[in-house]
Amino acid sequence: MPDDSLYPHVAGLGHAFFWCPDDILRDRVRAALSMADIIEVPLGEPGVVCFLADDMESLLPVLESKFSVAERRSVRALLSASMRPALGEYGSMQSLEELSLRLSARWLGEMLADRRYKSLMQPIVHADNHARVLGYEFLVRGLHTDGTEISAPALFDTAEAAGMLYALDMAAGENAVRTARSFNISENVFVNVLPYSIDCEAGLNAWFESVLGGHGFEPEQLVIEIVESQQFPDFETLQALVRRLKERGIRIALDDFGTGFNNLATITQIQPDFIKLDKSLTKDLIADGRKWTLVANIVDSAKQSDIKVIAEGVEDKKTARMLESAGVDYLQGYFFGRPADKPL
Repeated sequence: MPDDSLYPHVAGLGHAFFWCPDDILRDRVRAALSMADIIEVPLGEPGVVCFLADDMESLLPVLESKFSVAERRSVRALLSASMRPALGEYGSMQSLEELSLRLSARWLGEMLADRRYKSLMQPIVHADNHARVLGYEFLVRGLHTDGTEISAPALFDTAEAAGMLYALDMAAGENAVRTARSFNISENVFVNVLPYSIDCEAGLNAWFESVLGGHGFEPEQLVIEIVESQQFPDFETLQALVRRLKERGIRIALDDFGTGFNNLATITQIQPDFIKLDKSLTKDLIADGRKWTLVANIVDSAKQSDIKVIAEGVEDKKTARMLESAGVDYLQGYFFGRPADKPL
């Protein structure tokens, strides 16, 4: 649990001071807080404004939405019980951006500590028989204290800003395996993993211990989806990671194919078990003949290397039929099932 002392607060009514690099930014801070009915304390000093508050947490959401990251870095803030802070208090002054990161780390840390998250499951079906389920992709969602969901982008954006991606990635993987076991799922379990979480032997061992340890889960049932948009430092690092995973009996799917580092020559060298065509390749497939030709060429090249192709973003029957005609092996999308709390 995050230490509350890391986040500025005072007993009783306090004073929140904001030092701004210029008058324009000062006036914008003043306007934003005044519009939120925060009471200003007149100081009559240039470049600084003061408002009544017993914590910074209530003020930050107001300011975060009004200022860019660069602007938040330039505005310094201090919370004091006095209208005239003591000299020693100035050592606690922080930028708005630093305070925002602390707030992000706090709520995310509390969410992880309280296990307020869950895994949704989306089916991946055989292209030649939609009734046959190849497996499920497990998708993490956070939960507010009232039970409402927090989207994956909100979770990962916050974790990245707060330096907590590794902790979130571990929690998502462990919860996916635990959820699969709770439903006695016998199909393949597809889990998204950020590359740097497992790109060295120590990281991979820690991931296996945290995610698979104690669940009685067979590695052969697991398919790790390597998020293709997360860049690797070099091609050799990716090759080494794939090799280590295969040595442990883990299959690999390259996610978001068509959006980042990969090309067909690269894929044949990496030799993943699956590639997942990005939604940008399957969207508007019916109206764009060139896109269908591109998908068909990708499928043909993958088949020559014994790599199976999964098409994501399939939302209607016509798109499914066109992908089937292109030779895609498996299909995933709303047409077959939205992410849900239970398997089919």
